[in-house]
Amino acid sequence: MKHLYDVPEERKSHNTVVPTLGGLGIFIGFILSVTFWTDFAVFPGLQYLEFALIVIFFLGIKDDIIALAPGKKALGILLAAGVIAIWGDIRISGFYGMFGIHELPYWLSILFTIFTVFIIINAVNLIDGINGLCSSTSIISALSFGTWFYLEGSPKSFQLAIICAAIVGSVLAFLRYNVTPAKIFMGDTGSLLLGLLLAFLAIEFLEINWSTTKNIYYMRSSPVVAMGFLALPLVDMVKVFAIRLYRKRSPFHPDKNHIHHILLSLGFTHTNATILLSLFSIFFVLLSLYFNNIGSLELGLIIFPFALLISVIPNIILYTKNKKKYEMLEKESAF
Repeated sequence: MKHLYDVPEERKSHNTVVPTLGGLGIFIGFILSVTFWTDFAVFPGLQYLEFALIVIFFLGIKDDIIALAPGKKALGILLAAGVIAIWGDIRISGFYGMFGIHELPYWLSILFTIFTVFIIINAVNLIDGINGLCSSTSIISALSFGTWFYLEGSPKSFQLAIICAAIVGSVLAFLRYNVTPAKIFMGDTGSLLLGLLLAFLAIEFLEINWSTTKNIYYMRSSPVVAMGFLALPLVDMVKVFAIRLYRKRSPFHPDKNHIHHILLSLGFTHTNATILLSLFSIFFVLLSLYFNNIGSLELGLIIFPFALLISVIPNIILYTKNKKKYEMLEKESAF
């Protein structure tokens, strides 16, 4: 039983009991904004997004109050992803020329969309480990997508820009109370909601960009640009899963190998770690935009090795630091 508070323990980076239902405020703020300010006639699939958000909301609330088994949590996420892909027809229709693939068969498009949404939701959920990090990263991603939607200028893109503004506004209101010392956490309710919303924005960005090839804001490398907008959660998840598999553990086995945990072990405060990782996110947004027309494969070969290298540097520094400390202790014990 988690009750309504997050209690300090070995893997946690806080020392006091903190309420965990900040995601409730994010959900209410976002739903009200979208309901009153967006045009459902322009964007008919929006009602299915809201239904998927309700599924995720109740899933997160239950997980925050009574911890769910990983399998049940995964099924809930897959259900929400299926709602937007199948009923909402919000899906990735192809690879947009990447690997020479343009259109996917309908059934494969559905499966790939559900898989993509599942990955992004989990990636965003996993970085919610220190004060302000998930909020800041989500704001940066939503602003990046929202700016492009606004500049692209079509009626549907304008509605999506409003959705991005609703995300930023609801998360900013929460962030005020989540900076150190945090008065409230977003919990799984908040991080799962933000993961679903960012996955939705990425899909819409890809689809609209592909349909407006003559627009001045068309991006040739859109699949990798979208991943660049989500670089921190995606790269951190890949790194952590790789470490866990190398150690012959389940990729979902919790540990403290996330980049934010490593920075705390190196002596960073929550605030300093969040600022540094936010700059990491901004850097890769700008990098992906600057090289957006060189091609997806070429841009991917620039961004992902570089991002992974940067993400493992703190691990290398911590390993070296601990190794020296251990060697010094061995020398002292020898005397």
